[in-house]
Amino acid sequence: MKPERIGKYEIVAKIGQGAMGEVFRAHDPVLNRDVAVKRISAGLDTDETVRKRFQREAQSAALLSHPNIITVYELGFEGEQLFMAMELLDGVDLKQVMAKQKLSLDERLSVMEQICEGLAFAHAREIVHRDLKPANVHILPSGKVKIMDFGLARLSGSEMTSTGMVMGTPHYMSPEQVRGQKADSRSDIFALGCVFYELVTGRKPFDAESMHAVLFKVMQEEPVPARELAPETPEPLLQVIEKAIVKDPAARFQNAGEMLGGLRQARQAMAAGRGHERLPGLEPASLFAREAPRTTTRPVSVRGPGAPAPRQPTTPAAPDRGRWTLVIGTAALVAAVLAGGWALRRYVLSEPGAAPTQAPEVRSLAQAVADTQVELARRRLDAGDVADAARQAERALKLDPQNAGARQVFDEASASLKRIAEAVTALREAEGDPERLAGAAFELMKLDPGHPEAERAASAAGSAFRPRVDEARRLEQGERRAAEQRDAGRRPAFAEGLNREAAANKALQQGQAPAAARAFLEARRLFARARRESH
Repeated sequence: MKPERIGKYEIVAKIGQGAMGEVFRAHDPVLNRDVAVKRISAGLDTDETVRKRFQREAQSAALLSHPNIITVYELGFEGEQLFMAMELLDGVDLKQVMAKQKLSLDERLSVMEQICEGLAFAHAREIVHRDLKPANVHILPSGKVKIMDFGLARLSGSEMTSTGMVMGTPHYMSPEQVRGQKADSRSDIFALGCVFYELVTGRKPFDAESMHAVLFKVMQEEPVPARELAPETPEPLLQVIEKAIVKDPAARFQNAGEMLGGLRQARQAMAAGRGHERLPGLEPASLFAREAPRTTTRPVSVRGPGAPAPRQPTTPAAPDRGRWTLVIGTAALVAAVLAGGWALRRYVLSEPGAAPTQAPEVRSLAQAVADTQVELARRRLDAGDVADAARQAERALKLDPQNAGARQVFDEASASLKRIAEAVTALREAEGDPERLAGAAFELMKLDPGHPEAERAASAAGSAFRPRVDEARRLEQGERRAAEQRDAGRRPAFAEGLNREAAANKALQQGQAPAAARAFLEARRLFARARRESH
């Protein structure tokens, strides 16, 4: 029996039932809009620790304002029972989509990229989903993806019961979750890999007749290679999936931002006619996690599941020497650290002001590891992931406090974060004044093109924002010319910049000014990166 009211919300109909509770369609009489209200099942909310945990998780979810994450409006209590009011979504979940229709390759890629975009936004704010699965991914009639149930996986200790039994959704759990270890962003990556494997092949990577058999497979067995089940799928896309479901967390993409970069690299290779090649940049990060990549490639058709694959000779993909040099060098450093870990540990954990007493070669090893961290941090900064760059540089400084490169990246990233925070404040102060709001939105967009507050405010500013699109295009064209003068046209970042420029022009033709400005400024950043790489 449905209640008549939950909090201020007038209940219209029950629309869902799950292990965590019931979901109702409801009407908000204050704002005159329909919402979804999730009422937590009786018995799950009686423990005070559980209530506090749920409140923290719901508050975290409410902070995730992103187009690909469901919006949480309110957390409240109806008597002693918890409820959450959320955005009401049309459409169906990804589980239903996969059961009822065959998506095209482009549609599958779009779904993957949108999930990664939303999850990357959460990971950048150190929020982990913990229960990603097709049923928690909603597809709107327009094709837009919404990730649902952020944080609810931890309610009532759902990762493990008091008796030690692992809980959750076994088919999408990472090996470390099965072992009862804390889930982090890499656990989300494993779950995403499982979802994408199923999206491409139509089968779950780890499936069996019982939950215990599924968990055993997650821990001990490798899935059937996706290329055997979906030979028409381009090789770079299969690489992304393979890297996501490696059992060693260190060998996976470390967060959804990295995985999104891998998907875009795969899309770029496919557009360039390299869909049959394995890309060195998409191999698992740990050289010891899997077998060495094959040196031969197989042609893969992208014409659809019904079309025969062309039979033609192939040639090995040319190695990316710079990237492999970094990977092999890092592996060697890791091996050296393992061999002499006791000495390095003493060096790293010594008092900040104490003079190190270790041998010079040990200090050199710590500096070399830090330098590798600095290179990774610089790449994150060049990609616009300033928060991740700051964290990476901070790790390097803990290894080598005197590392000038780490200090430079950390200071640059920190300054960028400060400017972004100031721009967000200015934007919020401009609410209600379209001209000021347009200017503030554009300033924030220049600093962080993908910031959700920027695009939201640009849309709210209406026609006042339109002149900023022309300015964004001028900035982008100037950076493109500078990159061309540096002979950067062959750089991958330049090619990606051209793709973003094309997307900007298309959005402009469709009258989507905020999206056009964002894409122009993203292209500008990519051209700038290509120019720097050509020095």
